[in-house]
Amino acid sequence: MLDLTGIPVSGGSGVGRALLYEESPDVRAAAAMPPKDVDAEVRRLHEAAEQASGDLGSLHDSLAASRDAIAQIFFAHRAMLTDFLPQLEATIREGASAEHAVQTVMHAAAAKISRVSDPVLSLRAKDVLDIGRRLSRALSGASGDGLPDDQPDGPVVVVARDLSPTQAVQLRGRNVAAIALEQGGHTGHAAVIIKSLEIPCVMGVRGLTEAASPGQMIWVEGSAGRVVIEPDAAAMERAVELGLRYERLEASLLEESDLPAETIDGHRATLLANIEYPFDVDAGMERGAEGVGLYRTEFLYQAGGTLPTEDEHLAAYRDALGRLDGGRLTIRTYDFGADKESPLAPAEPEPNPALGVRSLRWCFEHPDEFLLQLRAILRVAAEGDVRIMLPMVAGLEELRRAKALIDEAAAQLAAAGTNHEPRPPVGVMIEIPAAAVMADVLAREVDFFSVGTNDLIQYNLAVDRLNPRMEPFFRPTHPSLLRLLQTTIEGARAAGIPVSMCGEMGGQSIYAVLLLGMGLREFSLTPTYIPRVRRLLRSLTLIEARRIAADCLRLGTAGEIEARLRERVTPIGAG
Repeated sequence: MLDLTGIPVSGGSGVGRALLYEESPDVRAAAAMPPKDVDAEVRRLHEAAEQASGDLGSLHDSLAASRDAIAQIFFAHRAMLTDFLPQLEATIREGASAEHAVQTVMHAAAAKISRVSDPVLSLRAKDVLDIGRRLSRALSGASGDGLPDDQPDGPVVVVARDLSPTQAVQLRGRNVAAIALEQGGHTGHAAVIIKSLEIPCVMGVRGLTEAASPGQMIWVEGSAGRVVIEPDAAAMERAVELGLRYERLEASLLEESDLPAETIDGHRATLLANIEYPFDVDAGMERGAEGVGLYRTEFLYQAGGTLPTEDEHLAAYRDALGRLDGGRLTIRTYDFGADKESPLAPAEPEPNPALGVRSLRWCFEHPDEFLLQLRAILRVAAEGDVRIMLPMVAGLEELRRAKALIDEAAAQLAAAGTNHEPRPPVGVMIEIPAAAVMADVLAREVDFFSVGTNDLIQYNLAVDRLNPRMEPFFRPTHPSLLRLLQTTIEGARAAGIPVSMCGEMGGQSIYAVLLLGMGLREFSLTPTYIPRVRRLLRSLTLIEARRIAADCLRLGTAGEIEARLRERVTPIGAG
């Protein structure tokens, strides 16, 4: 029995025979020699692109017909393919074959994206490579996606170095009990699809493909990030037990989606959804979210493409608003820069990007792009409860400058006779310690606060949140952070404005109890976190939560606070 660990991606417990998928190589070696007929080679490229686009369209339509939210991934792939065509054609005209152009352009784009430290944007490299593989296969005349058609009898555990989004979708109907991958992370498109398919999955399992052999029995404990090769009898019994327990838990949590997040003594919290991609809206609504507390807009810029037009912004926001059944839509303005790839990056790299031109600072350097986005938000705000959230605000100067640009965008729309809401609610993210310290002052000039704990912890503790070596120092329970949160909540309360939590801290159920006791009443969460937080909040009184918070605030170290929380609060199990 060999016990390996990785990144928990999709919860549950699954056992089956190993089905090894080898990463598909490029269909043919890329010819570096220039083509004899350049125009004919360009035609080959466009014919292959037409075939690939048609395949992607068929995938999208088949999923969209059943209102499957992951269909949006293939809509995005189709758009990205179109965006890459001019560069591919130019490479052919410079003296490359179509195959060579696909390999060089797509691999170069993927390599550039993979260097981005943001875990979401960097994983789009896999999407680019997936599109490149599809184009290469079309150029060769091959069909399908290169996955094996045969598999062992009975349930299987898919073992691979990695899976593309297309390959992940095609696992439907293949009797897949679980998935274990050597690469990948929980924010990639393949991970999103696997979660949607509700298949237990662990990624980032080092040495997996060398250790596993076809046909071996494998147990994947998705909730714990555990992969066991050739489990013994005791482990097999445990696998079955955990699988049944997880299924019962998930079913019971989903049955509570219509219940309010209300404490035993009648104090109600609002649960909203954090939206990374459009399909997350449906996931949030299915789990009882009352709206969207954080709609990230960086996904609208697809790697290798261009910034969206005003109408493309409007269409995306309108689509999300239409899915919310009257719920609120809080749109965060562009948060490019630092660890998020910018489509208009400076020629020279910044010496310290995390402290450089990012978020609002990026918007101030590119006012035309910012105004375009603001116009789209103001237009959709005329159609429902839409709010603007400004990231990385440090003080009144940035806030007032951003609000002046909102007024300018409204004036432009008014001059053009375009229907819009000139003054939707405007709020700021509290993610710089300076903003938390100035919360009482900022609160007088905004309509709401939203605390972004990921960056607030990073800047408060001087800890790079993307550096694995810093993980032991990234402490959500550090006493200084709790003091900043307390200052923020008190400043909002004094001004009579709401404050929500949109950072990952709020999604961990034991921390949600602490935050509730400190006075927080709104939580914007990754959709999968919503049911667990709801159940935990419904299991205690506000008096209990306040006592727990008061107890924790008297302690002097993060370790003591963490231990006290685990002593006083029983988290909703992961299965």
